[in-house]
Amino acid sequence: MSAILAPTLELLQRLPLFASLPEVDLVALSEQTRVDRFEREAFIFYQGDVCDRVWLLRQGQVKIVYHEVDGREVILEMISPGEVFGGAVLFMPHHPATAKAMEDSETISLSSEAYQQFLSGHPAVTLRLIRMLGNRLHSMMGLQVLAGERVERRMAHILLKLADRLGRSEPEGILITIPLSRQDLADMAGTTLETAIRAMSRFRAQGIIETRRGGYLLITNMDKLRRQAQPS
Repeated sequence: MSAILAPTLELLQRLPLFASLPEVDLVALSEQTRVDRFEREAFIFYQGDVCDRVWLLRQGQVKIVYHEVDGREVILEMISPGEVFGGAVLFMPHHPATAKAMEDSETISLSSEAYQQFLSGHPAVTLRLIRMLGNRLHSMMGLQVLAGERVERRMAHILLKLADRLGRSEPEGILITIPLSRQDLADMAGTTLETAIRAMSRFRAQGIIETRRGGYLLITNMDKLRRQAQPS
């Protein structure tokens, strides 16, 4: 096996999506992939682009952003290493949102045709994919339900989700391991930058969070944060 294919095969073997598949099948899939590297803030694809590839994140962090008609941006999801993304995953003709690197990132992708052929021969993978996307949809719908709630509750839900997916336990609390700007948080909560800043300032004053250099957040009181996420 070539040195180029080895990292791709290693990623595929680690993905729950491809668990228990024979190595020969994964080697064949690896041979059809492409590796790309994106600098922080670079766009991977844009909302409305043709869906011609399925993307897997090898390293880094990617945000999926929906552009409203009035120009506002809403962060729909954050993709972590090992996760699949892009409209082609669901055989959409065009991407429903934009993918943008939040930090230097590396992706592995394959053509929509190769992806479809692979799923046709591996029904167990198709079932796992449906379950994974169902969980992601459930998470997104949960935030939509909160759209009319006070911003502190929406922000608390977002921080709890980030802590669950990207948190690391430290003596002082749970560190969210990617840098987040106030604009990122505003976009995730579907609110203005000024409102997001006020909400985060209140959380700091209440001893719920601390801000660390580089844009990292430390959740110092999970119990208080969970209470903020509850209905008023």
